[in-house]
Amino acid sequence: MPPTATLEDIKAHQRRVEKNKITPDNLPPCPRCCVESSFFKIHAYRERRFLIIIEMLIKAAYCSLVRFGCPGCGKTFTHYPDFAVPYKHYTRKTIEGLCRAYVEDDQMTYEEAVVTDESVPERPVSGRPLSPSSVHRWISTLADLIRLYCDAMKKSLPENSAASSFEDRGPIQLPEKKYKTHKRKECLLLCRWFFKPAAFSEKPVFTEFAITSA
Repeated sequence: MPPTATLEDIKAHQRRVEKNKITPDNLPPCPRCCVESSFFKIHAYRERRFLIIIEMLIKAAYCSLVRFGCPGCGKTFTHYPDFAVPYKHYTRKTIEGLCRAYVEDDQMTYEEAVVTDESVPERPVSGRPLSPSSVHRWISTLADLIRLYCDAMKKSLPENSAASSFEDRGPIQLPEKKYKTHKRKECLLLCRWFFKPAAFSEKPVFTEFAITSA
């Protein structure tokens, strides 16, 4: 079965929200007025639908995300749990797992990336399968988040090894058949670098650096 967050993961996050255990401490300072995140106040709660895979069926689960507001300028920030990726309904494990399978295999196609044990996850009522184009879009999103994370780390920790290795990634090979444009090539190279064991001592929860305006 494809990697996925579980229903219990989502329920556990909802319990943390209900017990006021979600704090802004891991968010970066406000980029607009530089107020430290520890001063952020709860702005709103937003219900979010997540898609998880259970026995090759794509099912919906719901929980609340917490939005914080900066007291200095009013900018708002969404706190994302470990299993979430900003603006995506599928969970981080699914997105990273299928993207990794594609970018690390020189021969794999997008159609092959969504296949597990000769089957593709599908919606239980409509029977609509997980689309190969989803993996294509996820790679673009993942590359954007990697850039965002490393930029934030460079601002807060100039000597951070992750940010430094981002600037000096070294040669990474990629067959030409995997891309048609330079922009797409860069996305794929970023993701291939991100999944290398030496890229980070610990994989970042970079979703916490995704900031949306009020």
